[in-house]
Amino acid sequence: MTTEQTHWKTWATFFLKRSTRALPALEQDRDYSELPESLARSLAIFQLGESGGGTIIKQALHNRLPGTNEYYAAAMALFVEEEHRHANILAMCVRLLGGTLIRSNWTAKLFVFARRLIGLRLKVVVLLAAEVVGLCYYHLLAVHLPSSRLRDQLLEIVEDERSHLYFHCDFLRSQTPSRWRKRVFVLTWRVVMFSAAIVVAVDHRRAIRDLNIGIRPVLARWKSYSDLAELLVVRDNAEQRPWKREFSNRPSLS
Repeated sequence: MTTEQTHWKTWATFFLKRSTRALPALEQDRDYSELPESLARSLAIFQLGESGGGTIIKQALHNRLPGTNEYYAAAMALFVEEEHRHANILAMCVRLLGGTLIRSNWTAKLFVFARRLIGLRLKVVVLLAAEVVGLCYYHLLAVHLPSSRLRDQLLEIVEDERSHLYFHCDFLRSQTPSRWRKRVFVLTWRVVMFSAAIVVAVDHRRAIRDLNIGIRPVLARWKSYSDLAELLVVRDNAEQRPWKREFSNRPSLS
């Protein structure tokens, strides 16, 4: 088995082990009336965004890109399954907060449109931007919530999103072996990430305001993780990077 096959098989095994987790039991009798109504609406938007992913599984399975194989396709399918688990958890959170699930939203439509523009590479760039946005936003929401199972579940999703960031960066790194490809990625990534940050900041501005988070901390955290993702893709000696230990959910390749 080649190093490439072993690499993606490790990811597939990693996601497979996590796929056995049961959905959490949230506090049905907990009173969340002190939390703003905008929080439920905000989580409903993210719930919708976590619900898709069918077409990217097919593309991962049938693509002929270098650096991928059937194990990458299997890992991608399990990643999408984990995203659907997040959607189920967020749906529970929305209902506990007294909110209503939504079937359509302009933010979700924009992300879907962007993913359909070209092929698998651009789709993963957009997915990575969504992971960075979700990772930062879920964490900021959690630290501004009182101690509860709701808060704990958001933090669990944060940990999942951290490993997703590594997974997508590993793929994009395999697709950018040369300097000019790295430059194309950096330009594309910065445009996509900046656009995603602004779009989501606008769409979730009420929850950000009502929870007294402040837009500057949101944008600062997004910028930090955006820079990290960029470095994970374009820097050499990826396995030796000092920030690797920040992400405890990344599987070992040994």
